[in-house]
Amino acid sequence: MTKNILKMIPAVVAFSLSNAVLAEDNYDLDDIRDWNIVKIETCLDAALDTIPGDARKVELKMEGDDPVYEFDIEARADGSTYNVECNAEDGFVTEIEREVSENDPVFKKMAKFTQSEAREVALSFHPGEVVASELELGFDGDATYEFDIQSVHGYEVKVDVDAVTGEIEEANIELYEIGMEKE
Repeated sequence: MTKNILKMIPAVVAFSLSNAVLAEDNYDLDDIRDWNIVKIETCLDAALDTIPGDARKVELKMEGDDPVYEFDIEARADGSTYNVECNAEDGFVTEIEREVSENDPVFKKMAKFTQSEAREVALSFHPGEVVASELELGFDGDATYEFDIQSVHGYEVKVDVDAVTGEIEEANIELYEIGMEKE
């Protein structure tokens, strides 16, 4: 595991530097209110058109330079929880993932790294306290560990680790969260 982490350091450093500006920004609701983004209802409608169900939580996060709403939707069809992302600049759904348990047969078959190993990678990338984690299967066939990490500076970063390769897929700063995770 340590060798794998050492191999990833150059990519992680480059990724960190590209997102360093975001980590220094202190966005607040007054700043966000002035952004040219679609109403949250536009993205919620698009998300519910994609996965009919009940929205339980919404987050606004930055993916690179793009503000993105992420909705947790409990699907009416099967009761599963889906994470549906919608680009807040244009109102279109950009990603769908299904939350799964550690015993999910598809996830177990795909994963080459344990959640503990993925957590180590995530915390080496962005130190702090893991306040939440999820296992996700994307509609694109990816298996991902997602960690919400509270930094010592007070902001939260979502770090996704590929369950097959053990590499960081993405890391995004969360601007706000409304609602709660389903327990």
